[in-house]
Amino acid sequence: MTLTDRYVAATLRRVPADQHADLEQELRASVADAVEAKVEAGTDPARAETDVLNDLGDPDRLAADLAGRPLYLIGPTLYLDWLRLLKVLLWVALIPGAIVLITDLVDGGPVGSAIWSGIWTTASVALQIAFWTTLVFVLLERYGSPRSQDELTGPWTVDRLPTERAPREVTLVDTVVSVGLLVLVAAVLLLQNVATYRGPDGTAVPVLHPDLWPVWTGVLVALVAAEIVLTILVYARGRWTVGLAAVNTVIGVLFAGVVVWLASADRLVNPAFLEVTGGDSLTWLSNGIIAATVVIAAWDVIDVWVKTLRGRRA
Repeated sequence: MTLTDRYVAATLRRVPADQHADLEQELRASVADAVEAKVEAGTDPARAETDVLNDLGDPDRLAADLAGRPLYLIGPTLYLDWLRLLKVLLWVALIPGAIVLITDLVDGGPVGSAIWSGIWTTASVALQIAFWTTLVFVLLERYGSPRSQDELTGPWTVDRLPTERAPREVTLVDTVVSVGLLVLVAAVLLLQNVATYRGPDGTAVPVLHPDLWPVWTGVLVALVAAEIVLTILVYARGRWTVGLAAVNTVIGVLFAGVVVWLASADRLVNPAFLEVTGGDSLTWLSNGIIAATVVIAAWDVIDVWVKTLRGRRA
């Protein structure tokens, strides 16, 4: 095999099979023309072939360019939005860390251990926020709406200028507040066995029903996590779309449905907590939780659909 054969083979292995024939013909013709030009200029044929292939560079990089496949996780179009959002969202990680720290101190634990637990919780939440935020933007970069890219179809013209970008309808402040509240909800669910109420005799009494762990706690936290990812995705898009609004509706209905079912079956609030605090009957509390959950879920779904339809008419 010649150097050109080896170079073409190395390039095509990174390109979809249905593009092999056209790209191979184009690449070989390009190399042949460049080699011929160098030979006519007095360069030795073998040396000319080597120089041309060196100028083309890494075949994997060339294959990515030919296939229109980016070699970066987040490109320039989304990078600044990702960076701005991530910088602010990382502050949200302090919320569960502070809850763990305060809880350990109130329980009379060692100060050093409480501080370490708070730091560890903050770092863990920050890592999760960074990972999921980055993953959302990476998926948008790969599978989002197509963006203008250089193509080998002729000279650049003003027709290739990107269309005017619509103003952002979802602000950074709204996103951070929403994610912060969702993280707080997830922290309350996950820390129910740690951040417990202390009765008059010092006995730890969980506020939520102990039987929620781990199945129903996991389900609720998973739905909260899905809502966090959706919130970040909406910010990255800059607005609500019909598809995103539909996903929000599904998540909202599922979360509200689980909470309403657990509350109606007296499986959400720990009965022992009411006995210790001398609170109202479990039935009254459960009915209040059901009513509040339905109202909040309905308000969120309706508000999102109003924003979506308003944005489509704009």
